[in-house]
Amino acid sequence: MGELVMKNLFNKENFLFPGFDKKQRLQSLIVFGLLAILFIFSAFTFVNMLFAFTDAVGSIVSGSIDVALKDLYRSVPLFLSFFMTFWSLLLVHAFFRNVSEEKRMRSLKKNSIAVIAFAGICILFVLIGLITGEYSSIVEGSPSPLFPLDAVLYSIVFFALGLLVLIRGRKFLEKHPYVVPSRGPIVTRARFVYCFFVAIWSLFAVYSFAAFFFGLFIIDFIHGYLAFSIALLLVYLLNACFLMAWEFYYNEVKAEKKKDVLLPLAIVGLVVSVAIAIFYFVALGTNLDGPSNVGFGVLPIAFAASVNIATILTVATPIIVSVTALIKGAVMRKRK
Repeated sequence: MGELVMKNLFNKENFLFPGFDKKQRLQSLIVFGLLAILFIFSAFTFVNMLFAFTDAVGSIVSGSIDVALKDLYRSVPLFLSFFMTFWSLLLVHAFFRNVSEEKRMRSLKKNSIAVIAFAGICILFVLIGLITGEYSSIVEGSPSPLFPLDAVLYSIVFFALGLLVLIRGRKFLEKHPYVVPSRGPIVTRARFVYCFFVAIWSLFAVYSFAAFFFGLFIIDFIHGYLAFSIALLLVYLLNACFLMAWEFYYNEVKAEKKKDVLLPLAIVGLVVSVAIAIFYFVALGTNLDGPSNVGFGVLPIAFAASVNIATILTVATPIIVSVTALIKGAVMRKRK
């Protein structure tokens, strides 16, 4: 088993990047860097959006529906900030999946228009809110210290970048062609179903990354919760790492080598997932109130006593992904 893992997972001949020329490597690193930056920003804006939604749900549960609707209305800039960031991530991903110049140009145009639209709506929404008195000041200090000014400044940046890509993107790429080969399998059968589940998995991984980062500062590591706190952070980190491994590792494997890499990668993922799951449930057994006391600060609605879905979401996802990859890897090897 160890030989199977070492032989396939760490063999540089299985990967695309070592075979790139200087220009391809530079362009590839730029795309990787932008993907990483936008992934981080997507994570933070996604968590801000979830907290706003959680506050509204809390108001509804307490019977204050009018307060919930008002909170949701005032939090619209947080929702729009996430959507413009996520669509920017899709825009950059058009280079990662470099199928053809025509499809890449179409994707750039479509996603840049979406980014411009979300940013423009956000700016307009805040201006209308100031005029109508919904916002008492351009800097109210809640839910963030500079809100809603920070949302406006954030939107201006993305509006300008989206407009730049829309106007100058085609001419720039005609002058400086993107020559990096496509990475990642291009699914044609049941594409909608595939894209739907990948999108859900991606959003959960985005949240998990932010939850791990924020958890380092807000999770209670004392008062008898040390083991559960560590287990919770490991589960969050594992979820984020799974998506990164798929995007930045597996999709870097040459098409003809994927059948050799997927099975050992799935085995490693399953072993790690099960080990962390066992640690999580052992820690949970010693701190049954851990989810409500420790995890509540990361995402209150998931760890509320009456809606305790966090255990299922955080622990089961990497195991399900690993088992799915294991089955697919075994099938690919059988067809070899």
